[in-house]
Amino acid sequence: MAIDVGSLATDRGSSHANLWTKIDTTNPANATGIIDTVRTWYETAATGFYVGTFYLVSGTDYKCRDSVSIGNVASGSEQTFSGLSENIESGDFIGCYETTGRIEFDTSGGSGLYRIKEYQIDPANQATYALAGSYPISLYGTGTEAAAGWTGKISGVTNPTKIMGVATSGITKVKGVT
Repeated sequence: MAIDVGSLATDRGSSHANLWTKIDTTNPANATGIIDTVRTWYETAATGFYVGTFYLVSGTDYKCRDSVSIGNVASGSEQTFSGLSENIESGDFIGCYETTGRIEFDTSGGSGLYRIKEYQIDPANQATYALAGSYPISLYGTGTEAAAGWTGKISGVTNPTKIMGVATSGITKVKGVT
């Protein structure tokens, strides 16, 4: 099954300021696996662009599951970044952060844009976010559902999603154990 998460990357009516970690709850991930492609649309070019996957802990507290650094993003059209490897679980949301630039969004039509005016996009970062409104942002991820791979316990972690940077869905044996 193909994974999809977030809102389509289109030219929208408004744009959001930089230096905010933003989470779009409009279209949660439909499966667990790896996001390998991200599409976005910026009104003004961005630098320091990161994409993360997030999950709700409680209330409006969200935790970053995984993130990737994209770098620079051109403005004025849909930009596509492929070859990524970002963990996501069913029900997770997609989010982003950028140092400069303004991502496109609409002022209605989404389920909720949660944000915090600080960098909170490293794996395991957890923070309390504020609801900005029902704003879908132009940030969309696609990928592949995880195949049954290696499960077990390694270095004190039960069923990790990655071992030494490699997704466990592609590992059949660890240290001689299947």
